[in-house]
Amino acid sequence: MKKKIFICLSIIIFIIGIISIIKYNKYKEKLNYTLEQVGEENYFLLMQNNKYGVISKNGDIIIDPIYDVIEVPNPSKPIFICKSNYNTETKEYNIQVFDESKNQILYQYYIVEAIKLNNVEDNGNYEKSVLKYKSENKYGLIDFNGNKITEAIYDSIEGFEYKEGLLLVKRKGKFGIININGVSIIKEKYDEILCDGYYTKDSRYNKSGYIVGTKSDNGMRYGYINYNRKQILKNEFNEIYRITDKIDDDNVYLVAFKDGKAGVYENKKNIIKNEYEDILYNSTNDLLTLQKSSKQGVSKFDGTTIVPIEYDNIFFAGNYINAQKSSDVDIYDTNGVKEENSEYISKQSFNDNKYEIVSTSKDEYKIENNEKGLVISNGYTYIQYLFDNYFCSTKDNKSGIIDDEGNVICDFKYNVIQMVDGYNIIQLLDDNNNTEILNSKLDSVIKAKSVNIYMNDNYLKIQSENDIQYLDRNGNKIENTSIFTNSKLFAFKEKSKWGFKDKEGNTIVAPKYEMVTEFNNYGFAGIKSNGKWGVINQDGTIVKEPTYEINQVMEPSFIKEYYKVDLGYGEPYYTNE
Repeated sequence: MKKKIFICLSIIIFIIGIISIIKYNKYKEKLNYTLEQVGEENYFLLMQNNKYGVISKNGDIIIDPIYDVIEVPNPSKPIFICKSNYNTETKEYNIQVFDESKNQILYQYYIVEAIKLNNVEDNGNYEKSVLKYKSENKYGLIDFNGNKITEAIYDSIEGFEYKEGLLLVKRKGKFGIININGVSIIKEKYDEILCDGYYTKDSRYNKSGYIVGTKSDNGMRYGYINYNRKQILKNEFNEIYRITDKIDDDNVYLVAFKDGKAGVYENKKNIIKNEYEDILYNSTNDLLTLQKSSKQGVSKFDGTTIVPIEYDNIFFAGNYINAQKSSDVDIYDTNGVKEENSEYISKQSFNDNKYEIVSTSKDEYKIENNEKGLVISNGYTYIQYLFDNYFCSTKDNKSGIIDDEGNVICDFKYNVIQMVDGYNIIQLLDDNNNTEILNSKLDSVIKAKSVNIYMNDNYLKIQSENDIQYLDRNGNKIENTSIFTNSKLFAFKEKSKWGFKDKEGNTIVAPKYEMVTEFNNYGFAGIKSNGKWGVINQDGTIVKEPTYEINQVMEPSFIKEYYKVDLGYGEPYYTNE
């Protein structure tokens, strides 16, 4: 009998174990989620008479513009959440959801809404695969087919900041995090949850963690949960922030204030004691500025002080530390070795320490050319490194360009000289708003008035009042035919007028317009005549005669007869008004 009981118990335990493993594997599956990307945008908001509708990429009206609000959660998919007749008492809209054939869908749910993304970059306005629904005053998740992902158990569901695919939920007055599969990431037991903001180009925000707050009799107390969902700091700090510039996907570096005093933590380990008024990080040199009793110094992450905490201000300049005390400045290198030249009040290194820009107590800037043993000094009131061996220098309130031997490359006659970010291209501006563009060889490639520069992945578009030109990353001119490879027609200019040619160079639309745009991905281009814009398609047929006065942008975008309006806030829309 005992043997039979033992066998039965063993079988039961074995079955329970198998069930637990199956449940765990299912949970682990749901723990990982795939973000849906918007490939080709097929649907766009339309506004007419202050009401919203939807048009397709061909310009056909899909939803008539009769609604107060329309949410298009995924522009590549035909699902449109249309809101009207706002009730000021219940603070709710009458909501209907339609497909591309204007059939009502998801009508089995009382309220269905898109979930707005919160500070998420470059991937639309909403979560693109899930919606929230409301039942008996609670919220749950469904997919676009209406399948329930969670029951309606939450007081609220919102997009979590920076992290698409994660949702901030509130339940019984406390906040937690779930993913778009409905799996709990952080339990609902906190009064505040914030993303720490850690970002890298490869991992994006995936390795960022969570700053979690709970209310106490002495105010909010914060702790920290890493991206693996492990709480590594208890909720006992006045304030916590991550040193996001310290790039390390495997370790977390936090500045945490306890009883008003700041310290530094490497994961759980307190590496800089909580005894400072403030702590700042310099990413260039991987050093910390510590402030104590209103005085500042510099420390390494192991706690070694390399600049004593006795200065009024600490400034990092390249690989040098400028430590100010009253009107005097001491200069240290990053090993804490003090410079002896009392004339200098700041020093900054460039191009692997080949050059150093120094400023003196007489408000003069100099270049130390360490490679050639030269000091370039000519009464400059400002010097900025550009690239290679070139510098922007200011003298007598005008800027010019010199090389590393002090030779003048561009005369001192400009108001502004600046690099175009990410390109070996220099922009020069004079008193009359004239712009000159220099390439990487400092050859002048463009001269124009009232220039706007638009940066794309592999080229720059330089647009002036009556011209458009394209440059590669080194400032060399490139043709539109090599950029817009999917177009049938291309803009060209002849005797100050614009028209369109095909790839073989045949004129399809005669040059008779003041300005045109290139054709967009939807096959439409703008044409400007007598100060007004119209639309043409890739067959060269005029879709809309030039009648629009569009002043908010230099180059408008069109779909069929509709032009795009982007006010910089809210969602962009198209209109023909």
